[in-house]
Amino acid sequence: MSKRLIIGADPSGFDLKEAVKAHLIEEGYEIEDVGTLAPDAPVDYYNVGYRVAKKVADKEYERGIVFCGTGMGVDIVANKFPGVYCGLVECVYTAAQCRIINNCNMLALGGFLNGNRKGIAMVDAFLNTDFSGSEYLSNAYKEVQAIEKMILEEYK
Repeated sequence: MSKRLIIGADPSGFDLKEAVKAHLIEEGYEIEDVGTLAPDAPVDYYNVGYRVAKKVADKEYERGIVFCGTGMGVDIVANKFPGVYCGLVECVYTAAQCRIINNCNMLALGGFLNGNRKGIAMVDAFLNTDFSGSEYLSNAYKEVQAIEKMILEEYK
């Protein structure tokens, strides 16, 4: 996996994003942060979700991480993009499982729900876990992609 990531947070996810960002930089990642960049310069959750997911969908980044109060708002927006599979997680186990089972390329975290240490552990699990690639899960992933394509065609 590339050591380039795009991240973003609304004001409610700002503190967790900052802790995760510092950790990732220490780990040698190149980070593009699309906001919120300071508590007095807020970016709304829907704009953060859009900014990060757009660059993942356009394949500028292999993976992205978004933060808001619960993680739900940024997750909903991110999953509107074709080819973006954003997992909203609340523990280390599900952060790994969203990669192993669902091949997620984005992670959503809630700043109201997670402390810095737990958030960092979830991000590490997400970044350091590969997709299973088992026959069943590979076929399931292809089926999800086919459903996505069918829906896009239906709503043109």
